[in-house]
Amino acid sequence: MASPEEAPAIDRTAAFLATLLRFSVDDLAVLALPEPDPDERTALLARAITAAEEAGRLDEVRAAPGRAREVIVNSFAFRAYDPTWFGLNWGRSLGRSDDRARLLAAVEDAAVAAVVADLLPEDEVAALREPFERIASMAGTAPAANPQIEGPNRRRAVIGAVFVLGAAGAAALGGLIAAVGAIGAKRRPPSDSD
Repeated sequence: MASPEEAPAIDRTAAFLATLLRFSVDDLAVLALPEPDPDERTALLARAITAAEEAGRLDEVRAAPGRAREVIVNSFAFRAYDPTWFGLNWGRSLGRSDDRARLLAAVEDAAVAAVVADLLPEDEVAALREPFERIASMAGTAPAANPQIEGPNRRRAVIGAVFVLGAAGAAALGGLIAAVGAIGAKRRPPSDSD
């Protein structure tokens, strides 16, 4: 049997981050969270840090919010780039900054809860997780900005795209032929019969 020093380190935050990565930032931003009570939140996080320190997880609990924050910030950054066929869609909003800050706080607190879930009383772990679980319950409710071409409709989508591109090409070619014909008609000298 391996000694505690030789036991592999457990990444308690990894499972939460894997869950977080499955969510669309659009879905997470559907619900605007209320401002948490700063005193209650500070006290709850302090108890989590104390419990983690006593269990030898201080580094892990301190790293968890940053790791979760990185996922959300990257998701917002990727979502900010919203290309369309005609350029970037500047009209799409990522939400108000205070709503994004509350979302970020909820994600950070849930990451801390993942580290200390077995160290704190259930009601305190639930209090850490609750804001994130509320926004996570909205998964699938946001309108799709750029729907992905996947699954059984992929073939239909590809055929539709080819049809649209073909029709656009045919229209462009028809316009070019009409323009050349019009130019040719203007350059033709008048005939003697006129």
